[in-house]
Amino acid sequence: MLSALGSQLARLFWGHYPINETFLHCAQSELPFISIDLELTSLETETAKITSIGWVKGKMNEVDLATAEYDVVRASGDLFQSPVIHGLCAKEIASGSHIREKIEALREYADSHIWVFHNAALDMSVLQRVSKLLGYEPLIISTIDTMLLQVYIMEKAHGFVPGGSVTLSNARAHYNLIEAPEHNALDDAVATLSLLFAQFHELDKKGVASLRDLAHTRAIRTYQL
Repeated sequence: MLSALGSQLARLFWGHYPINETFLHCAQSELPFISIDLELTSLETETAKITSIGWVKGKMNEVDLATAEYDVVRASGDLFQSPVIHGLCAKEIASGSHIREKIEALREYADSHIWVFHNAALDMSVLQRVSKLLGYEPLIISTIDTMLLQVYIMEKAHGFVPGGSVTLSNARAHYNLIEAPEHNALDDAVATLSLLFAQFHELDKKGVASLRDLAHTRAIRTYQL
């Protein structure tokens, strides 16, 4: 059981829940990651529907494309501009997989991987709402947010965050990473994971820093799913 001080530190660094001890002291170069992206009907987390989901795993600065998963998710009602933005037609979305299948698949990685997002608060809020509606028992998820990591890197370099500098495409450009296709869940998941590895290299070229060492970036958070 965490001491009172330990609980305070957990809330300060990770959120309301302590991070998985399996990950805490492991060098970042040894950590197992799963990068996840959702395409949504809107940015309103209380009502947004998931129209597609993609993920890919990676470790030791390598993206394992053999683990890539992508699926269109069934949705109905008002899709707003999401079909235009994401290139999915209403017919595809109406015949997609049930979100329960995707949530169940993701939950298998709750304890074994750190979940990587570009804007974790957005995607995790939607996943939390959907999981609650589906009646799942809550799990604790350890996450790294590449957007918040880029905020930290920009503030450290410039003393402020230049406008637009932390979007996925502009953050990747900062490290001279190749342009990646946008608005496809799998493409964005792959782009996010390769961005994370570039950020880690900038912060810790030897690859020896642990999550505890990187806690000050405020990009590592825990969520209940």
